[in-house]
Amino acid sequence: MRDFLANLLGRLRATNRQQRLYLALGVLLLLVVGRLAISWFLDFRSDLKEDLRLTAQRLATAQRLAQRAPQTKKEFDALQARYQATVAELVPGDTPTLAAAALQDRVSALASEKKVSVQTTQVLKDEALGPFRQVSLRITASGELHDLADFLTALEFGPLRVSIPFIELSRRGAMVRKQGVGRTVSATIQVSGVVQGTAQLASVQKVAAKGGEAPASAPEAAAPAVAPGSGESAPAAAPPAGLGQRLPPAAEADRPPVPDDPLGTSQMVTPP
Repeated sequence: MRDFLANLLGRLRATNRQQRLYLALGVLLLLVVGRLAISWFLDFRSDLKEDLRLTAQRLATAQRLAQRAPQTKKEFDALQARYQATVAELVPGDTPTLAAAALQDRVSALASEKKVSVQTTQVLKDEALGPFRQVSLRITASGELHDLADFLTALEFGPLRVSIPFIELSRRGAMVRKQGVGRTVSATIQVSGVVQGTAQLASVQKVAAKGGEAPASAPEAAAPAVAPGSGESAPAAAPPAGLGQRLPPAAEADRPPVPDDPLGTSQMVTPP
Protein backbone atom coordinates (compact mmCIF):
# COMPACT_ATOMS: atom_id res chain seq x y z
CA MET A 1 0.00 0.00 0.00
CA ARG A 2 2.86 2.35 0.81
CA ASP A 3 4.46 1.58 -2.57
CA PHE A 4 1.19 2.27 -4.34
CA LEU A 5 0.84 5.67 -2.63
CA ALA A 6 4.47 6.50 -3.35
CA ASN A 7 4.03 5.66 -7.05
CA LEU A 8 0.82 7.75 -7.15
CA LEU A 9 2.55 10.76 -5.61
CA GLY A 10 5.44 10.34 -7.99
CA ARG A 11 3.19 10.36 -11.02
CA LEU A 12 1.35 13.45 -9.69
CA ARG A 13 4.66 15.29 -9.33
CA ALA A 14 5.65 14.21 -12.83
CA THR A 15 2.47 15.56 -14.44
CA ASN A 16 2.09 19.15 -15.57
CA ARG A 17 -0.39 21.70 -14.27
CA GLN A 18 -3.06 21.09 -16.94
CA GLN A 19 -3.15 17.38 -16.25
CA ARG A 20 -3.49 18.10 -12.54
CA LEU A 21 -6.50 20.34 -13.21
CA TYR A 22 -8.15 17.65 -15.31
CA LEU A 23 -7.52 15.12 -12.59
CA ALA A 24 -8.98 17.44 -9.92
CA LEU A 25 -12.09 18.05 -12.04
CA GLY A 26 -12.53 14.31 -12.51
CA VAL A 27 -12.24 13.68 -8.78
CA LEU A 28 -14.74 16.51 -8.05
CA LEU A 29 -17.21 15.15 -10.62
CA LEU A 30 -16.84 11.68 -9.15
CA LEU A 31 -17.60 13.03 -5.68
CA VAL A 32 -20.73 14.90 -6.92
CA VAL A 33 -22.04 11.84 -8.76
CA GLY A 34 -21.35 9.65 -5.75
CA ARG A 35 -23.17 12.10 -3.45
CA LEU A 36 -26.18 12.21 -5.77
CA ALA A 37 -26.23 8.42 -6.06
CA ILE A 38 -26.11 8.00 -2.27
CA SER A 39 -28.89 10.57 -1.80
CA TRP A 40 -31.09 8.83 -4.40
CA PHE A 41 -30.47 5.47 -2.75
CA LEU A 42 -31.43 6.79 0.68
CA ASP A 43 -34.62 8.38 -0.69
CA PHE A 44 -35.53 5.19 -2.53
CA ARG A 45 -34.98 3.19 0.64
CA SER A 46 -37.18 5.59 2.65
CA ASP A 47 -39.97 5.43 0.05
CA LEU A 48 -39.77 1.67 -0.03
CA LYS A 49 -40.07 1.48 3.75
CA GLU A 50 -43.11 3.80 3.64
CA ASP A 51 -44.76 1.67 0.94
CA LEU A 52 -44.17 -1.45 2.98
CA ARG A 53 -45.68 0.21 6.06
CA LEU A 54 -48.79 1.36 4.14
CA THR A 55 -49.18 -2.07 2.55
CA ALA A 56 -49.05 -3.70 5.97
CA GLN A 57 -51.72 -1.30 7.23
CA ARG A 58 -53.95 -2.05 4.22
CA LEU A 59 -53.53 -5.77 4.76
CA ALA A 60 -54.45 -5.39 8.44
CA THR A 61 -57.52 -3.33 7.56
CA ALA A 62 -58.59 -5.83 4.92
CA GLN A 63 -58.15 -8.65 7.41
CA ARG A 64 -60.34 -6.86 9.96
CA LEU A 65 -63.01 -6.22 7.32
CA ALA A 66 -62.91 -9.84 6.24
CA GLN A 67 -63.40 -10.94 9.84
CA ARG A 68 -66.38 -8.58 10.17
CA ALA A 69 -67.99 -9.82 6.94
CA PRO A 70 -70.62 -12.05 8.65
CA GLN A 71 -71.64 -9.24 11.01
CA THR A 72 -71.79 -6.74 8.15
CA LYS A 73 -73.91 -9.15 6.10
CA LYS A 74 -76.25 -9.60 9.07
CA GLU A 75 -76.61 -5.83 9.53
CA PHE A 76 -77.22 -5.38 5.80
CA ASP A 77 -79.96 -8.02 5.84
CA ALA A 78 -81.57 -6.35 8.87
CA LEU A 79 -81.49 -2.94 7.16
CA GLN A 80 -82.91 -4.42 3.98
CA ALA A 81 -85.72 -6.06 5.96
CA ARG A 82 -86.47 -2.74 7.66
CA TYR A 83 -86.51 -1.01 4.29
CA GLN A 84 -88.96 -3.55 2.88
CA ALA A 85 -91.13 -3.22 5.99
CA THR A 86 -91.12 0.57 5.60
CA VAL A 87 -92.00 0.28 1.91
CA ALA A 88 -94.94 -1.95 2.84
CA GLU A 89 -96.27 0.87 5.04
CA LEU A 90 -96.17 3.50 2.28
CA VAL A 91 -99.22 4.56 0.30
CA PRO A 92 -99.94 1.70 -2.15
CA GLY A 93 -99.83 2.51 -5.86
CA ASP A 94 -97.39 2.47 -8.73
CA THR A 95 -98.11 6.06 -9.80
CA PRO A 96 -99.01 9.23 -7.88
CA THR A 97 -102.56 9.06 -9.29
CA LEU A 98 -103.17 5.55 -7.95
CA ALA A 99 -101.53 6.43 -4.64
CA ALA A 100 -103.73 9.53 -4.25
CA ALA A 101 -106.83 7.41 -4.92
CA ALA A 102 -105.74 4.82 -2.33
CA LEU A 103 -105.01 7.55 0.22
CA GLN A 104 -108.40 9.12 -0.46
CA ASP A 105 -110.12 5.76 0.12
CA ARG A 106 -108.22 5.33 3.35
CA VAL A 107 -109.24 8.78 4.60
CA SER A 108 -112.89 8.23 3.65
CA ALA A 109 -113.07 4.83 5.35
CA LEU A 110 -111.39 6.14 8.49
CA ALA A 111 -113.68 9.18 8.60
CA SER A 112 -116.76 6.95 8.40
CA GLU A 113 -115.37 4.78 11.18
CA LYS A 114 -114.63 7.73 13.47
CA LYS A 115 -117.95 9.54 12.74
CA VAL A 116 -116.26 12.45 10.98
CA SER A 117 -117.87 14.10 7.98
CA VAL A 118 -115.52 14.80 5.03
CA GLN A 119 -116.91 17.78 3.13
CA THR A 120 -114.28 18.45 0.46
CA THR A 121 -111.21 16.61 -0.78
CA GLN A 122 -108.51 18.22 -2.94
CA VAL A 123 -105.63 16.27 -4.49
CA LEU A 124 -102.53 18.45 -4.47
CA LYS A 125 -99.72 18.21 -6.99
CA ASP A 126 -97.26 15.47 -6.22
CA GLU A 127 -93.79 16.55 -5.17
CA ALA A 128 -90.33 15.04 -5.35
CA LEU A 129 -89.01 13.77 -2.03
CA GLY A 130 -85.45 12.78 -2.82
CA PRO A 131 -85.66 9.83 -5.25
CA PHE A 132 -89.33 9.25 -4.31
CA ARG A 133 -92.64 10.97 -5.06
CA GLN A 134 -94.99 12.32 -2.41
CA VAL A 135 -98.74 12.78 -2.81
CA SER A 136 -100.86 15.06 -0.65
CA LEU A 137 -104.54 15.51 0.07
CA ARG A 138 -106.19 18.58 1.54
CA ILE A 139 -109.48 17.71 3.13
CA THR A 140 -112.10 19.71 4.98
CA ALA A 141 -113.80 17.67 7.70
CA SER A 142 -116.21 18.44 10.50
CA GLY A 143 -117.21 16.62 13.64
CA GLU A 144 -116.93 16.58 17.38
CA LEU A 145 -113.54 17.54 18.77
CA HIS A 146 -113.08 14.11 20.35
CA ASP A 147 -113.98 12.40 17.09
CA LEU A 148 -111.55 14.59 15.14
CA ALA A 149 -108.80 13.79 17.64
CA ASP A 150 -109.46 10.06 17.25
CA PHE A 151 -109.54 10.45 13.46
CA LEU A 152 -106.17 12.23 13.36
CA THR A 153 -104.61 9.74 15.78
CA ALA A 154 -105.78 6.74 13.76
CA LEU A 155 -104.65 8.41 10.53
CA GLU A 156 -101.15 9.28 11.73
CA PHE A 157 -100.48 6.10 13.74
CA GLY A 158 -102.33 3.73 11.43
CA PRO A 159 -100.93 1.04 9.14
CA LEU A 160 -100.06 3.63 6.47
CA ARG A 161 -96.99 5.77 7.07
CA VAL A 162 -98.39 9.25 6.42
CA SER A 163 -97.71 12.68 7.86
CA ILE A 164 -99.97 15.64 8.66
CA PRO A 165 -97.92 18.76 7.93
CA PHE A 166 -100.85 21.18 8.17
CA ILE A 167 -104.02 21.30 10.28
CA GLU A 168 -106.36 24.17 11.07
CA LEU A 169 -109.33 23.97 13.44
CA SER A 170 -112.17 26.47 13.41
CA ARG A 171 -115.63 26.83 14.94
CA ARG A 172 -116.70 29.29 12.29
CA GLY A 173 -119.75 27.97 10.54
CA ALA A 174 -120.00 25.01 12.90
CA MET A 175 -123.46 23.81 13.82
CA VAL A 176 -124.61 24.35 17.42
CA ARG A 177 -126.08 21.27 19.02
CA LYS A 178 -128.53 20.97 21.91
CA GLN A 179 -127.83 21.79 25.55
CA GLY A 180 -125.11 19.59 27.06
CA VAL A 181 -123.77 18.45 23.68
CA GLY A 182 -120.65 19.98 22.20
CA ARG A 183 -120.53 21.89 18.96
CA THR A 184 -118.98 20.50 15.83
CA VAL A 185 -115.57 21.73 14.73
CA SER A 186 -114.44 22.35 11.16
CA ALA A 187 -110.89 21.21 10.34
CA THR A 188 -108.70 21.73 7.28
CA ILE A 189 -106.13 18.93 7.16
CA GLN A 190 -103.32 18.14 4.76
CA VAL A 191 -102.26 14.48 4.59
CA SER A 192 -99.05 13.50 2.80
CA GLY A 193 -97.54 10.13 1.99
CA VAL A 194 -94.81 8.60 -0.16
CA VAL A 195 -95.86 6.62 -3.22
CA GLN A 196 -95.05 2.96 -2.72
CA GLY A 197 -94.28 2.33 -6.39
CA THR A 198 -91.56 5.00 -6.45
CA ALA A 199 -89.80 3.33 -3.52
CA GLN A 200 -89.77 0.02 -5.42
CA LEU A 201 -88.54 1.78 -8.55
CA ALA A 202 -85.75 3.50 -6.61
CA SER A 203 -84.48 0.15 -5.32
CA VAL A 204 -84.57 -1.24 -8.87
CA GLN A 205 -82.56 1.72 -10.13
CA LYS A 206 -79.95 1.20 -7.40
CA VAL A 207 -79.56 -2.45 -8.40
CA ALA A 208 -79.27 -1.50 -12.07
CA ALA A 209 -76.67 1.16 -11.26
CA LYS A 210 -74.54 -1.50 -9.56
CA GLY A 211 -74.69 -3.73 -12.62
CA GLY A 212 -77.28 -6.15 -11.27
CA GLU A 213 -80.50 -7.28 -12.88
CA ALA A 214 -83.83 -5.73 -11.94
CA PRO A 215 -86.29 -8.08 -10.24
CA ALA A 216 -89.21 -9.34 -12.26
CA SER A 217 -91.69 -7.75 -9.84
CA ALA A 218 -90.65 -4.23 -10.80
CA PRO A 219 -93.50 -2.14 -12.22
CA GLU A 220 -91.61 -1.44 -15.41
CA ALA A 221 -90.87 -5.12 -16.00
CA ALA A 222 -94.42 -6.19 -15.20
CA ALA A 223 -96.09 -3.72 -17.57
CA PRO A 224 -96.64 -5.25 -21.04
CA ALA A 225 -95.44 -3.36 -24.06
CA VAL A 226 -98.07 -1.67 -26.22
CA ALA A 227 -97.40 -0.81 -29.82
CA PRO A 228 -97.61 2.95 -30.50
CA GLY A 229 -100.65 4.06 -32.44
CA SER A 230 -102.71 1.00 -31.50
CA GLY A 231 -105.19 3.12 -29.52
CA GLU A 232 -104.94 0.90 -26.46
CA SER A 233 -103.54 2.09 -23.17
CA ALA A 234 -101.22 -0.12 -21.20
CA PRO A 235 -102.95 -1.65 -18.15
CA ALA A 236 -101.61 -0.66 -14.78
CA ALA A 237 -99.13 -3.13 -13.38
CA ALA A 238 -100.31 -5.07 -10.38
CA PRO A 239 -98.46 -4.18 -7.18
CA PRO A 240 -96.19 -6.84 -5.73
CA ALA A 241 -97.75 -9.29 -3.31
CA GLY A 242 -97.80 -8.17 0.28
CA LEU A 243 -97.64 -4.44 -0.42
CA GLY A 244 -100.07 -2.37 1.60
CA GLN A 245 -100.83 -5.25 3.97
CA ARG A 246 -100.53 -5.03 7.68
CA LEU A 247 -97.13 -5.85 9.12
CA PRO A 248 -96.62 -8.98 11.24
CA PRO A 249 -96.59 -8.52 15.03
CA ALA A 250 -92.78 -8.77 15.14
CA ALA A 251 -92.45 -5.79 12.78
CA GLU A 252 -95.21 -3.77 14.46
CA ALA A 253 -93.44 -4.06 17.81
CA ASP A 254 -90.91 -1.40 16.68
CA ARG A 255 -93.62 1.19 15.94
CA PRO A 256 -94.36 3.86 18.56
CA PRO A 257 -97.44 3.17 20.66
CA VAL A 258 -100.62 5.06 19.88
CA PRO A 259 -101.32 7.59 22.66
CA ASP A 260 -104.69 7.36 24.33
CA ASP A 261 -105.38 11.08 24.13
CA PRO A 262 -102.67 12.88 22.05
CA LEU A 263 -104.49 16.23 21.92
CA GLY A 264 -105.65 16.24 25.52
CA THR A 265 -109.29 16.71 24.60
CA SER A 266 -110.60 14.56 27.44
CA GLN A 267 -109.90 17.37 29.91
CA MET A 268 -111.47 20.11 27.81
CA VAL A 269 -114.87 21.52 28.73
CA THR A 270 -117.09 22.34 25.80
CA PRO A 271 -119.18 25.48 26.35
CA PRO A 272 -122.91 25.12 25.84
